Amino acid sequence: MPDPIEEFLSNYPEEIRKVIEELRKVAGSSMHGAHEFLYYDAISYSLNDSPLGRVCYISPMEKYVTLGFLYGARLDDQHHLLEGGGKRARHVKIRTLDKARNPALKDLIKAAWTYGAEPVSK
Repeated sequence: MPDPIEEFLSNYPEEIRKVIEELRKVAGSSMHGAHEFLYYDAISYSLNDSPLGRVCYISPMEKYVTLGFLYGARLDDQHHLLEGGGKRARHVKIRTLDKARNPALKDLIKAAWTYGAEPVSK
């Protein structure tokens, strides 16, 4: 049976797929026990099999990849990578494989996973 994520990614340019491969590696090594699945054209990482437990996602576009954090406003972004001004979510746009290898992204992913299970104050 074909991997639904691989099948989904086959529609994107090679450079975008390479960026996603790198981000998936980082996510896999940084979020032990995370559930990886497709949800609305994004590779999601969740505390459980439910989209409600999502912590972060990788969303491919034609020219870049969005690495999104559902509770990104709570992350300590020492390298000022996060974009967005909403109450909770933040994201990083990654355009090259070199940028996908930035160690600061791994720090953000680890922090998101560490704090993902904590309840959010209203």
